Amino acid sequence: MNYFFMICFSLALIIAVILGLYLLKLIRFSKGVYGKQTVRSILKRFARTRKFKVLENVQLEFEGQTQTIDFVLVGFFGLIFVTALQGQGDFYGDFKESRWIFAEEDKKITFDNPVIGMDKKLELFRRLASKNKIYNLKIDTAVVVASTKSKVPMYLNNVRGENIVMTVPQFKKMLTQEKYEQDNNVNIDAVCDMLQNSHQ
Repeated sequence: MNYFFMICFSLALIIAVILGLYLLKLIRFSKGVYGKQTVRSILKRFARTRKFKVLENVQLEFEGQTQTIDFVLVGFFGLIFVTALQGQGDFYGDFKESRWIFAEEDKKITFDNPVIGMDKKLELFRRLASKNKIYNLKIDTAVVVASTKSKVPMYLNNVRGENIVMTVPQFKKMLTQEKYEQDNNVNIDAVCDMLQNSHQ
């Protein structure tokens, strides 16, 4: 009888933990922080074992222009700029149009094209790096779409050769590429210092 009770108690505890985690996910999503928290967790875990650095809400300022990057991963391989998005339902985007859409049933949320936004961030950073005599940095970019659903239907038009828009599982897979283990002699501290002080 005690054995049966222990099994029931264990099952109830597991179910409670799963429900608790799911509710926590929903709460974070409703507050608009789920996407960033998800990406932050992935990057921090990846960086920790490699002694890379993760910078958040990086503000670039150069010649009167400003851009903010959600996350920058800085490693001896180079950098990864990441924009974190969150949305439920279907995801519609045209790489040539200025506005994209999250559509859930009868509700639509429009937002600025994150690919064009990333282009602007990358351009400003390269100008800033050149001014600081930092050259030949390898930079990858990613726009990561996080959802509470297991799948994120994406309908993208005029996609470039290398699509930087991806789901969370695709982003995790991207980080497993061998090039991120390659040592390209990047001075991590110097790059971080430039990124953190460009707006001062």
